[in-house]
Amino acid sequence: MDYPPGSVPAQRRTTLVAFLVLLMAVMAITVLMILPYVLAVTMGGILAVLAQPVFRWLKGYHVTPRVAAALVVLGVVLVLIAPLAFLVTKAIQQGIAIGQGLAEGGFSVRALLDHVSGWAPIKTVIGSPEAFETQARRWIQSAGTRATATILGLAAHLPNIVLQVALASIACFFLLVDGHRFLGWMSDKIPIAADVRVQVVQSFQETAISAIWATLAAAAAQSAVMLLSYLALGVPAASLAAGATFLFAWIPLVGSSPVWLAGAIYLYAQDAILKAILMVVCGLMAGIVDNVVRAIILQGRSKMHPLVSLVAIFGGIEMFGIMGIFLGPILAAVLIALLQLWPAVGQRFGLLPGAKGGEFHPRSERSSS
Repeated sequence: MDYPPGSVPAQRRTTLVAFLVLLMAVMAITVLMILPYVLAVTMGGILAVLAQPVFRWLKGYHVTPRVAAALVVLGVVLVLIAPLAFLVTKAIQQGIAIGQGLAEGGFSVRALLDHVSGWAPIKTVIGSPEAFETQARRWIQSAGTRATATILGLAAHLPNIVLQVALASIACFFLLVDGHRFLGWMSDKIPIAADVRVQVVQSFQETAISAIWATLAAAAAQSAVMLLSYLALGVPAASLAAGATFLFAWIPLVGSSPVWLAGAIYLYAQDAILKAILMVVCGLMAGIVDNVVRAIILQGRSKMHPLVSLVAIFGGIEMFGIMGIFLGPILAAVLIALLQLWPAVGQRFGLLPGAKGGEFHPRSERSSS
């Protein structure tokens, strides 16, 4: 039976509404069910995207997709996750030891005050060195107690972290093997034109993936510099320093500064003036390494403004916890990629001044780093 154009029979309209309500309800329940593991699957997807070049290279040598994906995941575990797990374990041990030492009053600021108390500005600011040491000892003991509690709390979550890492590795494997099939299945479920989807993916690869690789490489390089500096100059807690550097390196305008500054203060308090100067030099070298590595990897691709990255990191930490350091900039990079495509999409559909219904040719807005 034919119906007048634009009219929908009541029965068909009821069926449509019922279907949409059922779809939304099941989708909401499913999202709530898998919500604790969405972050792990997301990280697996990011790893799969980052590992695509290696995966394609292995398939070029006639390696089957499953074997190639297994080799890639094994490489990620051996090259990235295993050393990182070892570093985190050592950092936790060293952090607990330092926190307990601070809480028990094992650290004295007297040696440092003996060096600086003669400076006129310091005299004006802190007054009596004895009074300042008493107050500083209280601050340090309180900070040590909080630091120990925080680190022990992190250690208590290690089983869940191991589960999340394992799930991310499994997700990376299956997305490498069946990612193209999943995207093909999703293609007719997302109401976006095919050429627009292609441009979104390309823009994401050029903007987000390059930013992730640049920051990862720069953070790893700075961590290595600080680890070797602490070991060479005899500063304790080298693993903790390397882990802290890796996290701080994601924060613009911060980098490894807190780590090498803490090392320099420790050496200065130990009367190792030359070593303290060398620590400052190593810190400057870490900053140079950061700029060089980022420039090499980005090479003309878009570079996120430091203010945008800083806000994205703090917002990511607020929403996702410690993983927000990584996910915040990634989401910001995706948003930038979509905004770069918006002028062409808006013109195509007549939402912005320009050609209507024409070809989709997004204007390149990349700036060299």
